[in-house]
Amino acid sequence: MEYLSNGILEIEVSTVGAELQSIRRVTSPTEYLWQGDPAYWSRRAPVLFPITGKVWADTARIEGQAYALSKHGFVRDMPFTKVVDEDRHLAFSVRATEESRQVWPFDFELRIDYTLLRNVLTVGWSVTNHDSRVMPFQIGAHPALLYPRFHADDAVHGFLSCNVDVLHSTRITPNGFADSTAFDVELPKDGLLPLTNDTFACDTLLDTTDRLRRITLHDKDGKPFVTIQHTMPVTALWSPCNGQAPFVCIEPWHGCCDPEGYEGDFAARAFVEQVAPGETWSTNYEIIIE
Repeated sequence: MEYLSNGILEIEVSTVGAELQSIRRVTSPTEYLWQGDPAYWSRRAPVLFPITGKVWADTARIEGQAYALSKHGFVRDMPFTKVVDEDRHLAFSVRATEESRQVWPFDFELRIDYTLLRNVLTVGWSVTNHDSRVMPFQIGAHPALLYPRFHADDAVHGFLSCNVDVLHSTRITPNGFADSTAFDVELPKDGLLPLTNDTFACDTLLDTTDRLRRITLHDKDGKPFVTIQHTMPVTALWSPCNGQAPFVCIEPWHGCCDPEGYEGDFAARAFVEQVAPGETWSTNYEIIIE
């Protein structure tokens, strides 16, 4: 486990998947990140690569070849190497292996940076293509944020606010694929969407309209708790057990699950990024402790 603090916030990061394990204020025992109880969900904040969501029949078709690729990819389970350990900055890197090439036929390198500045944790991703071919890929975040003072029998566990008045959600099939239909979730006039035991009966709210930029989780009293700020085209909102878990995931993605029955080339999927040989693609998002 690796630790980082700036005197205001402190975080812990596992070298497996370079996954965040904890976010706390130095002066408070309050934990902001779900702690991985497998009764609900054993992960905390995995990085999804080289896909987000599922590919049809767990198969990615690349240049005429089929590769077995499970939901959210494999990097979250790979051992990373720490490459930066500085004041307020940690970075980790992983590179393709012979094993990873069996399911993803590219020589990639993924670097994940964590930087603390006042009350903001910036998470940066850099994808380098060491292969001789253009590499398509998807990448996403999956941080699980704890509800303050959670009680399972509460009618409302918290609230979400964001920079839009209506969420346009793609409908997700029971098997975890994108349906051809969508539905709207309109925020109340006060801008606070209640998070109840029914909010995630649809499994996931998946807005693919490239409009969401700032999403804040509020406590049961409406007080801002933690904010995710990003510039990615897709945002997934998810909580297991039909929303009866003690946390909600706010997930900015460069990617999306396959539509049902998709058997086309991976590079032709929606929301696929591409990086040329020898080049590096990068982006970041922020976790703001309110």
